[in-house]
Amino acid sequence: MKLEYPQYESGMYKLGKADFDDIAYEFLDEYLPDALSSPRVVDINYLIKDCLYLNVFSKNITVDKSVLGLIAFEDATLPCYDLAFNRTQMNLQAGDIVIDLSLSGKQMKFRRRFTLAHEAAHWILHRSYHSPVNQQFEFRKPYEETLASSLEKRFERIFTDSDREEWQANSLAAAILMPENVFRDAAFDCKLAGHVTKGKITFMDGEDYKEFLNYLSNVFEVSRQAAEIRLEQLGMIDFKE
Repeated sequence: MKLEYPQYESGMYKLGKADFDDIAYEFLDEYLPDALSSPRVVDINYLIKDCLYLNVFSKNITVDKSVLGLIAFEDATLPCYDLAFNRTQMNLQAGDIVIDLSLSGKQMKFRRRFTLAHEAAHWILHRSYHSPVNQQFEFRKPYEETLASSLEKRFERIFTDSDREEWQANSLAAAILMPENVFRDAAFDCKLAGHVTKGKITFMDGEDYKEFLNYLSNVFEVSRQAAEIRLEQLGMIDFKE
């Protein structure tokens, strides 16, 4: 798989909202096609380790937990903290992902999954951007597809490269963990869903909506907030006063 989108002068790809679902579909269709057949938990660890060949480590990245995850685009030394929060460092190689230890444990599983997907999305979308010569990379499996995209002018004015990079990584992470077609299926088939008209679900009761989010959260093992944002991204929700 090779991305061939228009680029800004900085080398970052120009991507619109619909492009992330296209990229996620091509990525999953190549590496994990079952994820596109019915609603299920996407095995992000398999995608990261066995398909993208990235390594994952856990460490106290910062004391204040302002950074929950990162990925190295080149060999580097990371200042970090040991279990007692004494300053230390670790040597990273290109493709190493570091997840903060605060995301360890069962209660943080869903948030950790999204953070892992976010860092994997950086690798897919931004490795060329961080390359000194904006080198075009192909994944290690023999698959290539040409995709076309555009970004609305208003986004060009609003976003800095840093803003755009994080927005892109979040958008692709959501599309990978909650593929559009099966996410829609799960939402529309849920018994808690309100009235469905023209691809939108209308809710009359706030409590039903909360339970609906809980359902989607558990189906895809993402946070309720991530599920809600995905619903908004796909324009699937409406409320009646």
